[in-house]
Amino acid sequence: MSVWKEKNTFDDETYKEIYKEIDSFFENLQGKKEVEYREGQHLMSLDVLESIKNKEMLLIEAGVGSGKSWGYLVPLLYASKSKKYFNGFLISTSSIALQSQLKEEIEKISKMLGISIPVTIAKGKNNFICMKRLERFIEKNSSDLLLKKIRKKVAEGLIDKEDYSGVPAKIWENININHNNCNKCLYRKQCQYRLNRKTWPSASYVICNHDLLIEALKRDSNSLILKDPSILIIDEAHNLEDKIRNSYQNSISKNELEALILKIEFMVYDDIKTNEDNPIITSLNKIFRMISKNAKYKYRQNAKTNVEVLDEETSGFEVTLKLSEEIAYLNNKLDTLIKEALNSRFVNEKLLSYVSKLKEYNDIFKDLNSNNRKNIYWVSFLPKTKEHISLEYVRKNIAMEAKKLLSKSDCGKVFTSATMTTSGNYNYFASNLGINDINGTPIIREFPQASPYDYQNNALLYLSNDVISPKNKNHELYLDSLAVKVDELIRITGGRSLVLFTAKEDMKGVYDRISTKEHNFNIMFQTNNANRDKEEFRKDETSVLFATGSFFEGIDVKGESLEQVIITKLPFPTVNPVIVEKASHFTDGFKEVYLPEMIIKLKQGAGRLIRSANDKGIVSILDSRYEDYQEDIIKSLPFTNITTKTSDVEEFANEKLAISKAKEKNKSLTRA
Repeated sequence: MSVWKEKNTFDDETYKEIYKEIDSFFENLQGKKEVEYREGQHLMSLDVLESIKNKEMLLIEAGVGSGKSWGYLVPLLYASKSKKYFNGFLISTSSIALQSQLKEEIEKISKMLGISIPVTIAKGKNNFICMKRLERFIEKNSSDLLLKKIRKKVAEGLIDKEDYSGVPAKIWENININHNNCNKCLYRKQCQYRLNRKTWPSASYVICNHDLLIEALKRDSNSLILKDPSILIIDEAHNLEDKIRNSYQNSISKNELEALILKIEFMVYDDIKTNEDNPIITSLNKIFRMISKNAKYKYRQNAKTNVEVLDEETSGFEVTLKLSEEIAYLNNKLDTLIKEALNSRFVNEKLLSYVSKLKEYNDIFKDLNSNNRKNIYWVSFLPKTKEHISLEYVRKNIAMEAKKLLSKSDCGKVFTSATMTTSGNYNYFASNLGINDINGTPIIREFPQASPYDYQNNALLYLSNDVISPKNKNHELYLDSLAVKVDELIRITGGRSLVLFTAKEDMKGVYDRISTKEHNFNIMFQTNNANRDKEEFRKDETSVLFATGSFFEGIDVKGESLEQVIITKLPFPTVNPVIVEKASHFTDGFKEVYLPEMIIKLKQGAGRLIRSANDKGIVSILDSRYEDYQEDIIKSLPFTNITTKTSDVEEFANEKLAISKAKEKNKSLTRA
C-alpha cells in the first residue's frame, strides 16, 4: 500500500509555462541589489521542477551560502498556481529553527511573486504545552509566578515552545506533552495541539521534521501529515539515516521485564515465588549481570585505545558461552510461562496483552543468542555512572528499511544538504538510505554545488604536520604537543576561534594546559547549555570556545567573532556495534564506511568558518594523519589556498583578519 495515491503530473504546456516563469524570475535578479542572483539557485530550481514533473529522485549537495532553500521554494511556489496538477508540497527538516526560517522565506518569496499560500508547520508533541501536566505542576509549585503567566498565555491558545523562549528547560520538561495516548485526557477537547494536528492532513503546504515524516511513512497511512503531495523535499538530508535508525531503536530494561513477568505469574499461578527463589527472575538477573560485566570490560579496553569512547554512555558486548547457555535457559522458562498463561483459566484481555509483550522480549533474547541475528545489540549505561544497563537493539539493515519507507510516496523527492558527498560523489549517502536499490524511480545526482563565497581570497586551510600523532602511546605527551599548537594558533588570530575536539577528555586536557597562561582574550569551555555558550561566544568578539559533539554542526557565527576553526583531530567515528555492522558488508570497511563518516563530519566542522559573503578565516587541522587521506580531504573541502606552514597562517591573519586592524590601531596609539 502506498502512503500517497498516484497523481497526475504537469502536462508539457504547464511545465513549459512554469519553467519560463522560474527562468524569468532568476534572470530578473541579475544586477539587483536587494536580492543577489545565484546561478546555483537558478539551476536547482529547474532541477526541482523536473523532479516534480517526472517523479524523479534528486540528490543535490549545495554548499554554504548557495541559497538552497530558495532553489527549491521558488519552483514550489510557482507550481502551487497550477491547482489541476500540483497537489502541494511536504518539506522535511531536522531542526525547528529551519522550519521557522523556511516559513519566513516562503512569505518573502510569495510577496515577490504575488502568490499567497497557507503554510502549516507540523512539529512533534514535545514542542507544545500539555494543559494537564501544566496544571499538575502548578499544584506542586503554587507560588511560582512564571507558571501562572504561562497558564494565562495557554488560555489564549499559545502552547508552542516558540512562544515561551524565556522558560527554563527544567520547567519546560515538566509541562510539555510527553505521552502518546491523549484520548482519556480531560483537556483533549480544548487541547490546541490536538486541534492543530487534525488540520495537517487537509493542508496542502506543510513543513515538518524528519521524525514526523518517518512516523507517517511507517504508519503506512495518509492521516498523519499530508494526503498526497506532488513533491517531498528533504532538507538537512545528511541526518535522515540516523533519524530512521533511531525510529527503529528499542530497549529492554531489566526492571520493566521483571515487573512484567511477575504480573503474569500473579495472574496465572496460585502461589507466587519471591524474587530470591524465582528461577526466571534469578536467570534474568544473571543475564543482565553477565552482559553488564562484559560491556564494562569492552568499554574500558576500547577507551585505552580510543579516548572518544569516554564520551559514550554505551558499549558493545560479547555473548560468551556461559551467557549463551543462560539465555537458552531463560528462553525455555519464558516459553513455558507463555504456554501456561495462554492455557490458564484466568485468560483475559489484560493477560493476553502482557503475554504478547513477553513474547516480544523472549524473541529478542532468542535473536541475541542466534548466529544469524536480525538486530544489532549493545548496552546503554545509566547516565554519568557507567552502572546499571538497559539492553538496546536496532534492526541490522537500516538501508533496507529506509528503502521501503522512501519507496512509498508516489511523487518527486529532493534530498539536499551542504554535506551529502564524500570525495565529490553521493555513493555513501545513497547506499545508507537504500536509494540505489529503488526500482522504477529515476535517480538524478546533480554535480555538487560549491559555495558561492570567495574561498580563494578569504579562506586558508592549514594542515599541521608538527603535532604528535593522536595514536602516540604517550597520550599526555600528545596533549602537550596539541596544546602548544592550539595556543600558538589562537594567538595568531587574537582569539576569535572555535576549537573542535572529538573527545571531552582531550578538550579538558588541552584547556587545562592553555587556560593557565596569559591571554588578552577570553577562553571559554563548553558547558551543558549549548545555546548560552554560542551566544556568549558570538557576543565576545575576541573569545575562544573549546567545544565538541554537536558544535561540529550546530553553530552559526558570522563576522569577526569567528575567524578560525581549529579541528584538533580527524573526526573518525568511534568503533561501536552500528559502525562495525555497516563496515562488515564491505571488503574494505574502513574505506567504505569509516573514511566517508570522517569526511562528512570534517566537512561539517570546516563549514562553521565561512557563513557569509564577508566572512574570512582559517581552518586548521592538527592531525598529522591527514597525509594518509589528503586527496579525499582536499577534494571534499572548498579550499583552494592550502598550506602546511605556520608562517603562511600568520601572513594570512595579518593581511586579512581582524588581528591586522588591532595591530594598526595599536600602532596609531603608539605614534600618538
